[in-house]
Order: sequence, then C-alpha cells, then structure tokens
Amino acid sequence: MTDFRALCAELVKQLEGWQCYASPDGPNAKVLERARAALSQPEPKEPTDEELLQVFDTVCLSEGGTVDEIHLRGLHAVLARWGK
Repeated sequence: MTDFRALCAELVKQLEGWQCYASPDGPNAKVLERARAALSQPEPKEPTDEELLQVFDTVCLSEGGTVDEIHLRGLHAVLARWGK
C-alpha cells in the first residue's frame, strides 16, 4: 500500500527545492501550506481490538438480518470510524 504521508512529504521537499514553485505568493503556496499543516499533525492511532469489537458489536447487534448483512454493517461501521 502507498504511504501517502511519505509521498506528500517528498513532494513538499521537492517543491521547496525549487524557489519558483515554493514562493509565498506563487501558485503552489496554498497547497504547500495545506501539505505542511497535514504533515505536522500526529499520525492517527490504530484502534485496539476492544475498540473494533465495540463498534462492530454496537452496529451488528442493533438490527437483525442474515449473517452476511450483519457482518457488512459491522465492517462499514468500522471503516466509517477508522477507514483509510
């Protein structure tokens, strides 16, 4: 899987190396500012097994349905909370 955080950092570094692309009033100023802000944020923590089960069970047990429907609801809930 592609590490988009590393790719973003590499692109920022590359653009900063070219003054014409990294000038504060240049066309890339806003996107560079957003990229730097995103990179300054801590990386999200992966959920614990207990957190996954809690979200999964809360959604799965709320309604009936086939086993597949129940599992799909749980998986969608987990992805909505921690999806990538």
